Amino acid sequence: MAVLYRKYRPQTFADVLNQKYIIQTLKNQVKRDEVAHAYLFTGSRGVGKTSVARIFAKAVNCLDSKDGDPCGQCTICQQVAQGNFLDLVEIDAASYTGVDNVRDIIEHVRFSPSAGRYKIIIIDEVHMLSKPAFNALLKTLEEPPRHAIFILATTEIGKVLPTIISRTQRFDFKALSEADLALQLKKVLAQENAELPEEVVALIAQNAEGSVRDSLSLLGKVLTLGKEATAEECRQLLGITDVALCQELLELIEKGLSRELPAYFDRLSEKGQDFAVFNRDFLEYLRKVLVAKVTGADIIPGLGQEQSTRAAGFSEVFSANDLIYTLRLFLKSYKEVQDAVNPVIPVLLAALEAALRRAGPIASGSSKAAKPVLASSPKLESRTEAPAAPAAGPAEEAQAASLELDAATLEEVALVWPQVVDNIRKINTPLANLVKNAVLLQVEEGRVILGVKFKFHKQSLENQKNNSVIMQAIKAAFGKNLGIYAKVTEEAGEESATPGSGLADALQIFGGELVE
Repeated sequence: MAVLYRKYRPQTFADVLNQKYIIQTLKNQVKRDEVAHAYLFTGSRGVGKTSVARIFAKAVNCLDSKDGDPCGQCTICQQVAQGNFLDLVEIDAASYTGVDNVRDIIEHVRFSPSAGRYKIIIIDEVHMLSKPAFNALLKTLEEPPRHAIFILATTEIGKVLPTIISRTQRFDFKALSEADLALQLKKVLAQENAELPEEVVALIAQNAEGSVRDSLSLLGKVLTLGKEATAEECRQLLGITDVALCQELLELIEKGLSRELPAYFDRLSEKGQDFAVFNRDFLEYLRKVLVAKVTGADIIPGLGQEQSTRAAGFSEVFSANDLIYTLRLFLKSYKEVQDAVNPVIPVLLAALEAALRRAGPIASGSSKAAKPVLASSPKLESRTEAPAAPAAGPAEEAQAASLELDAATLEEVALVWPQVVDNIRKINTPLANLVKNAVLLQVEEGRVILGVKFKFHKQSLENQKNNSVIMQAIKAAFGKNLGIYAKVTEEAGEESATPGSGLADALQIFGGELVE
């Protein structure tokens, strides 16, 4: 079988997918004989930049163009299609980056065309040119020969000199949608007299990242499996994670089942799972759940009816903050997988942190407030009752979970509190000191409420990472799931803080140092 992306490369403007305004503009220029001397095509890979450049080269030199389109039949059109048209020069700047290469091109364009009206110079990945090469090209673009047309293509427009951009007509090619790619794949399958399940076509379109070339390359790989290929076989060949695995992991996280996560990842390891691929695909699944959360959509692009229903279910039990937090965890692990001694470790840690957070405290106000408990702190002995529980803010609401917290009394917590401090000290000594110096105010709705002197201390205790450390320490010492919140007491407000004391505490707790 021929390489599909070469076999089905667009030969006319009509063959180009979903770049309507660009195609119409170029056709109008050809019809009116108002072509520019330099063009800049920018966009992601595989969206048609080079193909359009070649079609344009045919159109401006075609002996019988119709409505701005090349006829495809004349000698020039045939030569361009076969790659032997002498007046078309195409170079890859990634391989030919030097000033000498550009000077060779400049020398070439000085001479009149040998067969067509114009000499066309296509420079692909133009951002890879060296600075001297860019400068040499710039001079030619300022005063080009009348018979020369430069077409520059790039996937990284930010690396192209502004002076180059200003001397060209810029066209931004957009990535193709999954629907556009799926439709094109079906057309190719029909021409190849081949069939694939709808699910497999959708998988290919989803993983082509908006690139027609990539989609056809993936399709060629899948077709080597034969007509009876299953969706699972296609996933394995393409290195795509089964959505069911993503759903299973998110369910473990949702329920806070951290103990089951090591076994889950062991099963993936035994199957030979590529964890960089898994992490990438789980991030994409999380993105789709977040989309369902913020849009309320019942059908999610890229997911079938049943999968969309499941994703919508996740979107109901997770808050937007939960989903954003989990996405950030797995974005971090994705960066770490490549350099990890064992690639499963960063992914496992991200999953554990997300699950432990779900197993944390529920938001205040989810049930009736328990009767306040008198504080045992000497500073508060004159009070007739303990201060009211602090209202839940965004951070607390983001920690709401399906796992209910355990009941406990202030007296019970006070008995184990020294052990809690010792457990924290094994992980973070400055944090342990902060917890030790805080006042046990009350235990309410499964939450240990601590009194602290300064607002910064409250923020430090309620920092997501520190909060998780304290909760685990309580669990280890007490055997119960208890939340932890802090309250700035009236006896010692922020104004009593000495200059710089908050900074010093921050440096201690977060492991930094002051740089003069």
